[in-house]
Amino acid sequence: MHATRRRTNFGSIGILYCLLVVVVALASVNRPNNLLVWIFAAMLVALLVSGIVSGAMLIRLRAHRIEPRRARVGELLVVRYELRNAARFMAAFDLHVVERDFPASITPCGEAWALHCGPGDTVHAEGVFRPSRRGLFRLPCFEVWSSFPFGLLRKRLIFARVSEVLVEPEIVPLQPALLSRVARGGLMGGVHASIEIGGGEDFFGVREYRSGDSVRNIAWKRLAGTDQLATIERSRSVPPRVRVVLDLRRETSALRVASGVDPRALEEDAITLAASLMALADRQGDEFGLTVLGLDVAAIPLRRGHFHRAKVLAALAAIDLDLPRDPSASLRESAERATILFVHADRADTSVSPSVGWNFTASQLSTLRLPTAHGAAT
Repeated sequence: MHATRRRTNFGSIGILYCLLVVVVALASVNRPNNLLVWIFAAMLVALLVSGIVSGAMLIRLRAHRIEPRRARVGELLVVRYELRNAARFMAAFDLHVVERDFPASITPCGEAWALHCGPGDTVHAEGVFRPSRRGLFRLPCFEVWSSFPFGLLRKRLIFARVSEVLVEPEIVPLQPALLSRVARGGLMGGVHASIEIGGGEDFFGVREYRSGDSVRNIAWKRLAGTDQLATIERSRSVPPRVRVVLDLRRETSALRVASGVDPRALEEDAITLAASLMALADRQGDEFGLTVLGLDVAAIPLRRGHFHRAKVLAALAAIDLDLPRDPSASLRESAERATILFVHADRADTSVSPSVGWNFTASQLSTLRLPTAHGAAT
């Protein structure tokens, strides 16, 4: 990718150097001396060489940002850059890559840097950032700069490359027994038989024998009475199922909170709690789904696995709390067999939750969190 703009400026060392050049120039004018004149000339030559070398080695430099795709609040985001030197003879040294107009919620932790990029070579540099807020963020442009060889002049190449990064909500480690109480030993009673045919152990029905059926599944009692082979079908065992319902029906300003409490922070905590509950279900092998009340977010069916978890977290990351809410939204009746966990931003609202559901509030996030080793010791 070609640079859209080129800039030259002085760093702090360059400014001090220019001031020193002015001082030597004034001294050589007031008191002409061969030594002062030679020093002044050498300093000017060094400044000129610094500008020519740093500018010439960046003329054929191309840069490309590799799409970062996704990140997560509280975890490090690594952004990779591809630097290619299209020059045939001249190498590039001391290459720094920085983002311009970066979102304030994404803090730089480590600058991308490459020591050397030879003629015709391609190198990679990695920048490290830490997101502090979820959502979809745009990375408008980045720059590559170098002050090689003397650090006096800084030559910059600005690349207008717009990228987007989706920051997922933070995953808080919750108490492992939480879902065991509400999903396994509670409403759904752990692993159960589904209404579909599968390879479980529970009886589902009997059908006519087909070629290839296992001898173990033959209904011998029916054979004795009818002289016809029949096969026993068994139901498919399914793991515990959890549907998380995130209640965002009220506007942020209409939340019932105590004085001094930020309602928007409570909504973010509710999103974090919902994400953490589904992450816990995924770690325990449960099926989980997501429903968001109050916003136009499509309900996600019950599934499990890495890709399903990424889909759920992406839906939570893309929630825009500034959109208008639907206060009349309610949970539609469904035939799915699952434990329903309601997550409310302010207070538990039993009018939207059926009697078989469990209610959580954003303020419970700290109490449901798994204690750390330091916390347990104290």
